[in-house]
Amino acid sequence: MKILKGTIGILALALSAAFAQDSSAQTAQLQVLTAGSSAQFGPFAIGAYALANNVATTAVGHYTVKSGACPDDGTGNGTSTASTCLAYLRDTRKVGTTDIVPEPGNLWVAWSQSGTGTSAVYQVWAYLSVDSTVGVRAFQAAPRAKLTLAALASLPVSATTNYPYWNDNSNDSAMPTAVYNAINGVALTAANTDIRPEDALFATNRSLNSLGYGSVADPRSGHSGQFLIGTAISSHFGSGVAHPVSFAISGADPFSGATPPAFKTIPVGAAPIVFLANNTTGSATINGTNITLANAGILFSGTVPSGGTACQGSLVDGVSSTAALNPVLREPLSGTMNTTQYSVFDPKDQESGWTAAVSSVTCGSGARSRSIGTGDEVSAVRSQANSVGYAFFSYESTGANANYKYLKLAGVDPLYPSTHTYTGALPSCGTLGGSNYLTCPVTGGTSFPGLRNNTYKAWSIYRMVTDSTNLTNTQTLATEAQLLVNSTIPDFVPFLPQCKLTTSGTDEPGLDVYRAHYVPSTITTVPNTITVTANSGPLPANTSCTVGSSYTLKSYTLGGTDPSGTNTEQGGDAGGAIQGPFSGSTQPTVPGTTQTSTH
Repeated sequence: MKILKGTIGILALALSAAFAQDSSAQTAQLQVLTAGSSAQFGPFAIGAYALANNVATTAVGHYTVKSGACPDDGTGNGTSTASTCLAYLRDTRKVGTTDIVPEPGNLWVAWSQSGTGTSAVYQVWAYLSVDSTVGVRAFQAAPRAKLTLAALASLPVSATTNYPYWNDNSNDSAMPTAVYNAINGVALTAANTDIRPEDALFATNRSLNSLGYGSVADPRSGHSGQFLIGTAISSHFGSGVAHPVSFAISGADPFSGATPPAFKTIPVGAAPIVFLANNTTGSATINGTNITLANAGILFSGTVPSGGTACQGSLVDGVSSTAALNPVLREPLSGTMNTTQYSVFDPKDQESGWTAAVSSVTCGSGARSRSIGTGDEVSAVRSQANSVGYAFFSYESTGANANYKYLKLAGVDPLYPSTHTYTGALPSCGTLGGSNYLTCPVTGGTSFPGLRNNTYKAWSIYRMVTDSTNLTNTQTLATEAQLLVNSTIPDFVPFLPQCKLTTSGTDEPGLDVYRAHYVPSTITTVPNTITVTANSGPLPANTSCTVGSSYTLKSYTLGGTDPSGTNTEQGGDAGGAIQGPFSGSTQPTVPGTTQTSTH
């Protein structure tokens, strides 16, 4: 495949001349326009760029940009004209004249070109990194949210590669007009999420109606005391803001009354949550090595341990008991927060003691503080002495940095096998010849061993959410991301078995565990009724391989939808009981295990 080992290269050199020609008659075919999880941003860029190279006959290109704040411009249309605002999701639903605030994010766009001049035809893929729940809400909104960009002439083009995802080390280039028009003002075709849509709806309803973050009441008859739009939840460390906004996964949209799309979920893979600790000289956490499940719940909820004080250092192994710790929490909408809350902290609640009006609360001699987004979380832990936080592992956002380390959880290393000598140093992707592209391949079956063998408990399955109209293109991208993840940025365990890419390579056995599904308690709000039957999903088809010889790899996990569409996974699974691993000869039983919701 062209994506491997830096063999693309020369196609990108033709971009400037090809794109300079008249674009008035050029056409573009949108393949995937998705938004959501920041943790999946990089691997999906690689997958999309590989697909672009597979179909291009003339050239390939890519563009990346980081948007600044996008305050509502007050026109009543959910838009923003701020000069900092370069890319955002526009949700046009409203309550009276109250808009839903635009959601900015980081954007990548990849495209292929076939033909030149007025005959040029482009295939286009794009991804806006926001948050899992925002992505799910934007996709499920009726009408669906749209990607909105600043004017093409106003979009800056980096003189170097903005993000090190393009393995030919080519620089960004300006989007051709046809590519820009294919995504600007266009509704999403998919969403990327760390948690299932049912869990995202639970998190939203909990934030709006249980945690006190609601601000704009639901005006419909019979919905007294419920809210559609929440007050802004702000970061203590930066300008990040999260906005709870209601949506539906079936029945009627709470704003418009229209029917939301019948969604389909495509499992992509699984990744661990890592606990991070400040590692700077003089910080007590520099000696931290491990945190137990119980102590993690006590620390992040601000609970006073028996005979001690809140946020005391002894809650983390290796830290002085007299030290005052500073936990850094995520917002309650976050997929990262909900995964950690229900797989680690429960029954302690990290939202204990919070209101939307504050971003930090005293915790013994320390403080519990709020971050918004993975970048904000990691930056806060890196810059604040005695701080402890958590994030989904990825080489791009939580990779090596001397100012923070990772902790073992309940004595289990989230990244390495038990034979590895723990140092707390996070791994990094290397460079090739000094160039700025990632080269950190792993052998199939070796990434995140604790997740694979069910000794490490904090993890979630990544998914894409789409509908029947966009299913084929979305599935193609999800498949490509899994195929290439081990050989490029191994940020997750592929959900499905993957054949070795070369005769000397190693097969990837795929995921061998899943979480039992259940019906979260607050996804139904009276009088809205949402019918969900908990189902962990079907056993995927076996994978046929033909590299070197013909052979078959069996699937050992459950999820997704069977080819007939009669058995599909339903329900939440954040913190669901872990099932597996299964032996090499015994596949999991269908239907999969379900459980009663604990939240």
